Amino acid sequence: MFVTLLLLLVLIGYLTYHYYVQYGPNGRLINKIPGPIGYPIIGNILLFTRIDLLEHIWKVHFNLINQYYPLCKIWFFLIPIVAIRHPDDLEVILGSTKHIEKSKIYDVLKSWFNTGLIVSKGSKWQSRRKILTPTFHFNILQQFAKILIEEGERMSTSLKNTEDTITKDLIPFIGVHTMNALCETAMGTSLKETDSFHIQQYRKAFHQLTKICLYR
Repeated sequence: MFVTLLLLLVLIGYLTYHYYVQYGPNGRLINKIPGPIGYPIIGNILLFTRIDLLEHIWKVHFNLINQYYPLCKIWFFLIPIVAIRHPDDLEVILGSTKHIEKSKIYDVLKSWFNTGLIVSKGSKWQSRRKILTPTFHFNILQQFAKILIEEGERMSTSLKNTEDTITKDLIPFIGVHTMNALCETAMGTSLKETDSFHIQQYRKAFHQLTKICLYR
């Protein structure tokens, strides 16, 4: 009897909170954005229940954003997600110095990046961003153009050398050349002649962490 009453109270509390989230001030604004019709309580979660989850998520997202271009919203239970595609909308959001709070999706990265620039928010994010901004000045980036071109040519040569070999996953291949370019431009260390065990282990660990974050 007690367990039944407790479950009933939990259900009533959840439904009340669900109603507030969906039809409160923020919920009403979000629901004005076009998107697929969801089910009560669970929202649009059934769109993403497949075994080949990662590929399926990409296909569903691609189709939805094309269907409801330029804005699309979906509900994951009580969590609204808004997909933005038009560059003018992206410029407004990314150029804002006020709305810089990270979504809960970024929480899965904290065990990897702690509270660095990617995950941090508020005054900490602003101070780190000001330190980093001069690094991406056009005159500085221009100094690295030769390195980026050379690495791009090496990647093209590697692709040509594969000849008839079929490569289904290009991410590890591209990651090798990306890491080479990053180390030489940002750290001044070239990995062209280096193929050590530790570098291979680092690349492997990086890809594993990326996959874990995506699955989480």
